[in-house]
Amino acid sequence: MEPLHKLSLLTIIGLVLFFSCEKNEELMDSQLCDNNFIYSATADSKIYLKQSSSEIFIEFEQDSVTDDLAELILSKYSFIDVNIEANNYNKICVRINESVAECTVVNDYLKILNEDDEIFSATPVFYLSENDPDSYYILISEVLTKNNENLITESDFIEYAENLNLELIEAKYSTQHFKVKDVKTGFEALELANKIFESGMVKYSHPNSIMKIEHF
Repeated sequence: MEPLHKLSLLTIIGLVLFFSCEKNEELMDSQLCDNNFIYSATADSKIYLKQSSSEIFIEFEQDSVTDDLAELILSKYSFIDVNIEANNYNKICVRINESVAECTVVNDYLKILNEDDEIFSATPVFYLSENDPDSYYILISEVLTKNNENLITESDFIEYAENLNLELIEAKYSTQHFKVKDVKTGFEALELANKIFESGMVKYSHPNSIMKIEHF
C-alpha cells in the first residue's frame, strides 16, 4: 500500500500520539469544507489540511470520564450525536447531527463547546486527502517543538512559548511538549505552532494530532 503522506522524519517524530484514540468507522463518511488550512512542517514542506464539516474532537476537563458522563455532558448540545462508542471517553470523536455545508457553522459550534467548563478542548477534524477516509488528521490542543539551541536557550524559549498561551507539559533533550492554556476557537494549537515556526527560533513546531501512520 502506498503511504498516506510522505512526511519528514522530524514530522513523524513530532506527531507522537500521547494517548490511544480509535476513530470509529461511522465517522469516516465526512463532508469536507472548501477552505484549506496549512502548517509548516519544515522550511521546505507545508502540510495542507481539509476541515471536516461533520466531525469534532472533544477532550473533557476531568481525567476520568465514563460513557454515561460523556453522554450527559454532550446531551446539552442538540447539534451533537450522543450515540458514542469509544475506547477512551476522556477524548472522543463526535459526529454533528445535522448536515452542515459551511464550516463557519462548525466553527461556531467549537466556540460554544469551548465555553463549557466540563470540556477542556473542542477541536476540528481535518483530512490530508479528499479521497482517503484514512487520511484523518485530528487536531489536539497541544504543540510539539524543538528549539534551535544556536539561537535561543531552552529556558528562554519556554518562557517565550508560555507567553503565547501555552503551558509546558514536558521538556526533554531540547524538545518540548506544550498544551494550550485557554482554548476558545479550537484552532489555537495550529495557529501557535505556525507562529512559533515562523519566529525562526525552532527546528520544528507542530500541532499535536491523531493520525494514521503507515509503515513504509
